[in-house]
Amino acid sequence: MDFYRLIDKYKWFLRLLIPYVLFIFLALLLGWLIYERTLVLVDKEAKVNNLHLLQQVKTTLDGRLSEIDTIVMQAANDPKIVRLQQLNNPFEGTNTYKIWATQKDLYNFSISNNFILNYLIFYRNSNIVIAPTLLYESEKFYRNVLNYNDLNYEQWHELFFEKNNRKGYFPASEATYLGKPHSIVTYRHPLGNLPGQALGSIIVLIDNNQILKLLGGLDIKDGGWTYIADEQGNVITSTGEYVQLAPGTLKGNEGYIEESRLTNGKVITYSRSAVNGWFYVLAQSPQVVLEKVNYIKRITFITALIFLIIGIVLAYFFTYRNSKPLKKIMNTIRDRFQGETDRTYDAYRFIDDAVSRLIDNNQALQDEIEKQAPLLRATFFERLLKGDFVAGNEIMSLLKHQNLSVEVKSAAAAIVNFAPKDAYDEVILKELDRQRVIIKEMLRAHQQQSVYYHDAAEDMIVLLFLESELTPDSCKHKMEDLFARMRDVSRSPFDLNLNIAAGGVYESLLDVSRSYGEAKHALNFILRQQRTGIVWFYDLPQISDSHYYPGEIETRLMNHAKAGDMDEVNALLDDVYERNFVQRNLSPSIQRLLIYDMAGSLMKLREQLSIEESDNVKSLLNQADSSEELSEAFRYAGEIYAGICRRTNERKKSQNVRLLENIIHCLQTLYMNPDLNLDAAADRMGISKVYMSHFFKEQAGVNFSDYLENLRMDKARVLLADTTLTVNQIAQQTGYNSANSFCRAFKRINGISATAYRGSAGGINTG
Repeated sequence: MDFYRLIDKYKWFLRLLIPYVLFIFLALLLGWLIYERTLVLVDKEAKVNNLHLLQQVKTTLDGRLSEIDTIVMQAANDPKIVRLQQLNNPFEGTNTYKIWATQKDLYNFSISNNFILNYLIFYRNSNIVIAPTLLYESEKFYRNVLNYNDLNYEQWHELFFEKNNRKGYFPASEATYLGKPHSIVTYRHPLGNLPGQALGSIIVLIDNNQILKLLGGLDIKDGGWTYIADEQGNVITSTGEYVQLAPGTLKGNEGYIEESRLTNGKVITYSRSAVNGWFYVLAQSPQVVLEKVNYIKRITFITALIFLIIGIVLAYFFTYRNSKPLKKIMNTIRDRFQGETDRTYDAYRFIDDAVSRLIDNNQALQDEIEKQAPLLRATFFERLLKGDFVAGNEIMSLLKHQNLSVEVKSAAAAIVNFAPKDAYDEVILKELDRQRVIIKEMLRAHQQQSVYYHDAAEDMIVLLFLESELTPDSCKHKMEDLFARMRDVSRSPFDLNLNIAAGGVYESLLDVSRSYGEAKHALNFILRQQRTGIVWFYDLPQISDSHYYPGEIETRLMNHAKAGDMDEVNALLDDVYERNFVQRNLSPSIQRLLIYDMAGSLMKLREQLSIEESDNVKSLLNQADSSEELSEAFRYAGEIYAGICRRTNERKKSQNVRLLENIIHCLQTLYMNPDLNLDAAADRMGISKVYMSHFFKEQAGVNFSDYLENLRMDKARVLLADTTLTVNQIAQQTGYNSANSFCRAFKRINGISATAYRGSAGGINTG
């Protein structure tokens, strides 16, 4: 009886409380259903993302290994390198010169690859090791230059030089190279065609740390690991304590293996190279793979619990507040008018006044809420564009709260950009404000209820298309019509270009952030190509998964920079820019890899030219890491190349002046020697006669032979005029073997004979 009496006492309160609680439980039930679907999608996304990262590592490493193999094959077939295979006594007779000439030619096969520490050639018959800057007997080389921590000399010699005649890679090993510790992956390519034994080997020392940097982007926390194995399953390099899988378990070119006893409880993602058959394997703890899923799960349960508690408290509060005035009214009516039926009118009036006060208070609260609506809507749109929402129930609730349509059949994003041709000033900023107002008024005038705008920057408006009735194709047509009207109404007297970049149209509201990302990519493409107008992401060139920067282009670029040839450097850079930023539609990550490769080239170039400062290369890497517009970083790399060319030309100019002074001094002091000619002067200067001839003509403006002959004639005229020496004596003192050859040369140069010149010397000298 007490229980029923309690219910009867609070029956009005319970009637108001129960709908609140039911509504909260229904919302939570809907959120749970959406959460279950989200778990599946996030799990799939995590696996696809891991596979994409592995493929990027594979593509980069395949390119580097192909470059190494190409250069090694060229070196293995070089006649000079092949000729030394039969050499037995390397330091007897002319053999020393042959070795020196071959070592000098090794610079032609310099490997422009930041993965490479060095490469060397071993010859079995002569037992010597040659590198571009090194020449040792093999035992001294192993003792002084390179030694592996877990191998003595005999083991090293047998492993790399005594095995069968096959090329291959040896797993990463700890070694000391040039006095510093390194982790090295060794590549062996045999020399010679004997079936059982090679006549030598080309050994390439690959920096394992560079390979591990590629693997550094993979998430292997909580006991995960990754490794790269060759096609026989031999592990080349690895991170973490791995479990080696048999190649037969990795079926197909790529795939996934769920956690099991075979994988030691790890989730496996793998990809196989189509170039060399290598396996790229990533193992992660299920907690890492499902990190987002577990995070969503925790957030969902915590949020649901908090909302449930808050909802019940608020339901109790609002129920109590709403029931209290009614209870007060009823009690007042009962106290004041009990048994007084003749005062019914006053009772009604009292009730009306009380209800009016409640309505006035609610209206004031509603007005305050309306003032906050634009700010809340802007915050909602910003989160939607960033992709902060992962569950549909949260979006549905916010859509209702913002009085937006809950049913969305088509969703898309576009960016309206006003690009001034000059720098921003007060006039341009006011014009940007005016253009934004024009666009927004046009949307209101055409009653575009399903199109919403969000101010992203001074010169940028983001448009959101949330269609509840139109299909994606119809939505796209509507967007095209709207863009055309925007172009018509946006006519500025100032130099403003209206650019509109549109992303794809999707059926899910959660994909708005994806459409926005595509729109940003399209806008960057417009600005990079210096275009104007309307561009759809679908119309962009297909995104390429690799950049254009082959080894031969890098080598030519470095060689022309070392020569100071700015025109050729600019031509090569223009070609690389055209192929990567114009002809190809590269993703930002691939563009960043291109800048990293160019920075590596610049570091090698600085090392070869002995340029110590590297601040500008560090600035280039900082730009690559922080900038979204990587074409600007590419242009900065071009500026660095220009600085290197200027410095090289300044060095060459200084060296040319000294060389010309030395040549002229040589001629001034040795002109009386009849054996002095182009060959003799070139040998004395230590340069080739062809270079000597071209250099002297370029710097002095006259041929070498003409300059020497004129110098001898100048001396001869002085001796004829001021001395009593015979013509034969003058010929000997001016570098002629006989008087006849001197006389013929003198008459050819001066137009008169030497005797006639002596007779009229006074007149000629004064004239």
